[in-house]
Amino acid sequence: MSTFFNVGTSWPGYAGIKKIFVFGDSYSYNGYHTQSPVPSASQPMGVPFPGAPNNEPGRPNWIGHLIRSFGHGQANMLVYDYAIRGDTIQGVRGQIASSFVPVIGKKPSWAPWRASDSLFVTWIGVNDCRLMLEPKPADIDAIVANLFLAQEQLYVTGARNFLFIDLPPIHRSPAGSNAVGNYGARFWGFNEAIKRKIQEFAANHPDATLVLYSSWAAFTRVLDNPAAYGFSAADVAVQGGSIWFDHIHPTSKMHQLLAREIVQLLSSR
Repeated sequence: MSTFFNVGTSWPGYAGIKKIFVFGDSYSYNGYHTQSPVPSASQPMGVPFPGAPNNEPGRPNWIGHLIRSFGHGQANMLVYDYAIRGDTIQGVRGQIASSFVPVIGKKPSWAPWRASDSLFVTWIGVNDCRLMLEPKPADIDAIVANLFLAQEQLYVTGARNFLFIDLPPIHRSPAGSNAVGNYGARFWGFNEAIKRKIQEFAANHPDATLVLYSSWAAFTRVLDNPAAYGFSAADVAVQGGSIWFDHIHPTSKMHQLLAREIVQLLSSR
């Protein structure tokens, strides 16, 4: 379930967010990197819109939709997207420790972010789960704990507003039909571990805002009743349809639904 686990003193409401820092994998990748131009009012993602996301060419992923359609009209709402295609949680630790902390963490003049105007988003785990064979719950817990060591680094630099996105039901994707073992249980177990660590992080950092958006719930609603959301029932488990761009990546239309729901969630508090 999508929810706020805690609302800290630095939460400005969605309308007060001016800078978004994103860490993750191909679900959030848009082609930005540390040598890209600095995000600006004319190019808020640091790359020409819609970037190079892993969906239909020339169409945005959830980040592009958020900025273009749901960015509450603020010209200074900028996105610094460090996501890298194929990355695992260990990769996200590198994104934070090697790319963010040494530069943006120091709040340079060209990115003078504050705790009260910035949101830190992490969507990761698909590749970790796909690489597992039959993991034990303790294995998943250890992997997720590694992710929250990186979140602690963000907190130390001054981050106070955190959004996590859990994993979709990949066992229901086109790739799921070729999976070995109890594929769905891996992703469900990962999501449960993420939820527990968010609760723990919130308890240990009462001044932080912790939000979870459930892509699992969103995809499940669409896959169970596609017509209700403007998708074709014939596309539920096929590549190149209205839901799945390829074997594992959602289409821009599905990303748009996710972006809309993320903004609705963030705007609720």
